[in-house]
Amino acid sequence: MSALKILTAAVLALVLAQFAPGQSLTEAAKKEKERRESLKGKAGVVVTNADLAGIKKKPAVTPQAPAEGEKPAAAAKPGEPSAGEATPPADLQTEARNKFEEKKSELEGRLSKAKELVELLNLKMSALQQQFYSFNSMTAKDQVQKQLSATHLRLQAAQAEEAKAKGELDQVLAQGVKDKFSPAAIK
Repeated sequence: MSALKILTAAVLALVLAQFAPGQSLTEAAKKEKERRESLKGKAGVVVTNADLAGIKKKPAVTPQAPAEGEKPAAAAKPGEPSAGEATPPADLQTEARNKFEEKKSELEGRLSKAKELVELLNLKMSALQQQFYSFNSMTAKDQVQKQLSATHLRLQAAQAEEAKAKGELDQVLAQGVKDKFSPAAIK
């Protein structure tokens, strides 16, 4: 675009902005006054630190008691699912839950390391690009370009590893939800 076209577009935008209807200050003040009038009779809740100190902590997940017609899980024989349930016995379920948690934490660790590496390589790429385009650079452009190329290859590999770790973690979490090992129920 030529400078004339850019200047014309900018002036046109400013002129059109003048004709656009806007909310005046008086209209905004009237609306705010009406809003405050409608809230006048209502009491607001104030929570203080003293109020929070008196609250007892409760577990995030509580076990549900079986319905009146169902037998408790402890009444089932070891190795057999209880009537009406397709869940494994408590010890096998606990073992499976522990394996799930272990796999999940391993994959989360891999994913966080991969994300950290990607962030670091992105920073290095930015620094190298800045060095390459700098006029004050003391190093030769071809050396910086080689470093840029090598860092870019490492960045692509790290991004692929991050995507792979995320995919594996998503699969494990989906399997956990399917097996009723939701992340909220584990903690």
